[in-house]
Amino acid sequence: MTEKRKQQITEEVKRRVNLWLTNTDYNQMTCHGSYIRFNMSIGMRGYPFGKEEWMDKNDFKKFITDEEDDSDFYNELMSDIFYQSQTQNQIK
Repeated sequence: MTEKRKQQITEEVKRRVNLWLTNTDYNQMTCHGSYIRFNMSIGMRGYPFGKEEWMDKNDFKKFITDEEDDSDFYNELMSDIFYQSQTQNQIK
């Protein structure tokens, strides 16, 4: 994975988290702190639920490949942002 692609993924994850935190709260987004639900809510492999009313129909579509999802880079990124989002209203 190139550095450019890593940056694209990072920016998209942050954008999606910030949309959630702007429109709802961490507990709703994660079903009270579930990492699995956090990952599913971000929807980088596609959002698996009915869209929230605040979501645009073009938001939360698949953005990463299976290979990218299985990478150490992606796993570390999601873990870091999961913990950041517990205490911050916006991810920088």
